[in-house]
Amino acid sequence: MALTEREQQVLRDLEQQLHSEDPSLAQTMDRVETVGRPSPRHIGAGVALVLVGLTVVVAGVAVGHGPVSIGLGVAGFALAVWGVTLMLTRVGSPKSSSPSSGSRRTSSFMDRQAERWERRRDTER
Repeated sequence: MALTEREQQVLRDLEQQLHSEDPSLAQTMDRVETVGRPSPRHIGAGVALVLVGLTVVVAGVAVGHGPVSIGLGVAGFALAVWGVTLMLTRVGSPKSSSPSSGSRRTSSFMDRQAERWERRRDTER
């Protein structure tokens, strides 16, 4: 749902007020950080590892009792734990504190959107 011109103006005024009253908070809020975002690839690979790990554990139980069964059980459990940790891994790095990020070769989608927003906001002033 798009904002009306009035709502956009109110948001711009609130943003300017925040920048003037608490610049450090405004700078913190302006930064777009990708840390904490889950990666779909990590989630998919993690789910696959958990399934493979559980399959190996079941195979270890089916083999019977003995050193091979214990080894398969431990290996399957390790694979499942690795899959869970991979699913919970967050990707990305915090955006540099400098406003110009021309030294970077690639930027994430959110970084590009933030840069476009800053350029648009600067041209409106």
